[in-house]
Amino acid sequence: MSPNDVFDKMAAEPLWGQDADLRPYGLDLDQGPAAGSVPVSITVIVLNEEAHLEACLRSLAFAQDVVVVDAMSTDRSAEIARRWGARVFTRPWPGFTAQRNYSLAQCRFDFVLSVDADERVSLRLAQSLARLMAEPPALSAYRVPELNNYFGRWLRHGGIYPGYHISLFNRHYHSYESGPGDVHEDIHADPAGTLQGPMLHLAYPSFHLALQKLNAYTDLEARGRVGRGSRVRAFDLLRRPVGRFFSNYVLKRG
Repeated sequence: MSPNDVFDKMAAEPLWGQDADLRPYGLDLDQGPAAGSVPVSITVIVLNEEAHLEACLRSLAFAQDVVVVDAMSTDRSAEIARRWGARVFTRPWPGFTAQRNYSLAQCRFDFVLSVDADERVSLRLAQSLARLMAEPPALSAYRVPELNNYFGRWLRHGGIYPGYHISLFNRHYHSYESGPGDVHEDIHADPAGTLQGPMLHLAYPSFHLALQKLNAYTDLEARGRVGRGSRVRAFDLLRRPVGRFFSNYVLKRG
């Protein structure tokens, strides 16, 4: 498939608009960085992600180094990753935090951008990264805004956007730390810079998948909080949901 064919296929997808904030980078050689031109490593950890991985890797074409750590997938994830030029490492699943930190150790560059298989680097974010990496970055970590897509719609309200995460960082200074129950693992850095252009997150293409993810993550987080000694009172079951609903749906225009 030629670069033009790839771009035409991406541009035809209904999720992507003409705004650079809503377009994944896809070999836009006239607007974005050239393929393989940005001295940065990108890590993707996967388990049976063949449905998402190819489109994800297309949006990473600007990077000189792409590392995919495959948790022994039974589908074509590893094959797809190799076909798109990624360096693939196979490793049994040890948990989110350990797998992400393992991926950092495989990188060739000091600065690493962490991406999930259901995320796409927008054209504007690719441009921002290219400008930053043209010279040694002044800081060791940078926040990236995240724009989520729920059921085919981009969410810019309700407290979800811009949803900053430290996704670009120097791996010699930072590593992942676990959240409750080994979910929501994160990089902690202060000070941290901010990049322009969002990471596009295809969070929930269907209501069924949304419920599956919600049930899995809440179970993991609940076990983790109990293991750390957290307790909940009966009154919290009323106060917290009502408070969160009012904040996100009224104050934040959800």
